[in-house]
Amino acid sequence: MIQEGCSLQSSRKYERCSEGEVKEYLRYVERRFGIPRELFDKYVFLKKGKNIWIFSGDQGVLNDFKKIETIGIKFLTVTRKFIKPTTAFLQIFGKYARKNIVELKKEEEMVEFMTGGMIKRKFNAEKGFVIVKYHEDILGCGLYTNTGLLSQIPKSRRIDKRWVEEANPEANHGEEESID
Repeated sequence: MIQEGCSLQSSRKYERCSEGEVKEYLRYVERRFGIPRELFDKYVFLKKGKNIWIFSGDQGVLNDFKKIETIGIKFLTVTRKFIKPTTAFLQIFGKYARKNIVELKKEEEMVEFMTGGMIKRKFNAEKGFVIVKYHEDILGCGLYTNTGLLSQIPKSRRIDKRWVEEANPEANHGEEESID
């Protein structure tokens, strides 16, 4: 059951998504990633601004939308130009995906991706938003373009390259520290 982040006191309130909106979002997830729409049969779809949230808990808490700040997990961000899946959504539901999955092979690529960078190489995926994996772990969302794979990891979840360098001093590309 997805019940992550249920807190109170919001200035904006949630609204339930219409049946047509839910069908559109599930059609996108199924076409883009091959994630079966049936997985979402027991979920409630809510919108707050440009964000779509999914919730599978006790629907009784939804009786007073005014008091809810966050509920469930953020599923998608929807604008006039695109529909973007969130990293949280992909980390939970990405295991059901059958397409547009990009696998990073090298640790250096994973670090570059997790620090918000770009991997400049070709992948076997359609251009657009993709699921990014490293070994068996789903890292999150990437944007695959003609230039390469651009990380869509939220800034709050990125790692700092200095952490990797501190944890693995041999990875400093042969740079030797001088001893004074």
